[in-house]
Amino acid sequence: MTENGNLLHPIAAADLAPTLTGIAFWTVLLAAYVALFAATLVSVCRAPLDAQARTRWVWFVVLAPGLGIAFWFAKRP
Repeated sequence: MTENGNLLHPIAAADLAPTLTGIAFWTVLLAAYVALFAATLVSVCRAPLDAQARTRWVWFVVLAPGLGIAFWFAKRP
């Protein structure tokens, strides 16, 4: 697929910017989620709860992270 040693369809370098932007966006989003998850676990562990309630909350946050995080910050003591 070359003509006199030149490529017929050169690869466009313009496609690199959206790719890097997408990678940066998802990396920041993932870092924010991990930070929120960790903050929730720390908050649950520091809350004035008995051991059984704390264990239930930790399991809820770990097994259903989206709901667990939302419910914890909506209902925390």
